[in-house]
Amino acid sequence: MKLIVLKAEPRFIVNKKQLKHFRASGYLPATVYGKNKNINLFLDYYLIEKIIKNQTINKFLISINNEINITTILKEIQYHPITDKILHLDFCELNKNKYVTYEVPIQTKGLPKGVSKGGEYIYKLRRLKIKALPKNMVDHIEINIENLDIGENLYVKNLNPKQIVILHDSKTVLSSVQAINKECNDKENTNEMKSSG
Repeated sequence: MKLIVLKAEPRFIVNKKQLKHFRASGYLPATVYGKNKNINLFLDYYLIEKIIKNQTINKFLISINNEINITTILKEIQYHPITDKILHLDFCELNKNKYVTYEVPIQTKGLPKGVSKGGEYIYKLRRLKIKALPKNMVDHIEINIENLDIGENLYVKNLNPKQIVILHDSKTVLSSVQAINKECNDKENTNEMKSSG
C-alpha cells in the first residue's frame, strides 16, 4: 500500500466564520484520532481533492510543522450536502501491533470460461471488509475468475489471502457466471424485427 506524505499545520480553536475563511483560502480542516489524544489540523485542500479523486486506498504520513510525524489511514470524509466539496477529514493513527479494519475493492483477473461459452459474468460483491496489521495492509484484493464456468459461483472461502483476515462469511458469493435466458433473447430479437419492419 502506498504511503503519501501530507504536510499539515496545527489547528487551534476556531469558530464557524473563521473555518469558512480558512476553507476559502484552500485550507481543509482535519482530525487525527490517536491512541492517547486527538489532533486537529489543516491540510492543503487541492492536494487532498486530487488524492481522493484517484479513489485508491493509501496510508498517510501526516507531518505537522515538520516536527511530528503520524502514520494514519483515512477513515471518513465529510462532504457539503449541496456542492459536494470536501468539508472535513478524519484520520486514524496506525499502531503497528493493532489490526486495522477497512474495506478494499475487488479486482478481477482473466475472462471466465463460462463467458466464452455464452454465459454472463455477474458481480455479487465489489468490495471486501478485511482486517490486517499496518505492515500487511493492501489497497485491493485480486480474484482469478478464469476457471468460472456457467452455473458456478466464486465464494469467499475460495480466497486464500496471506496475512489478511476477510470479515465476510466463508459462504458469501463474490461473483458468478449465469446462463443467458435464450427465450428472453429470442423474444427481444423478434420484437426488434417487428419494430424495424
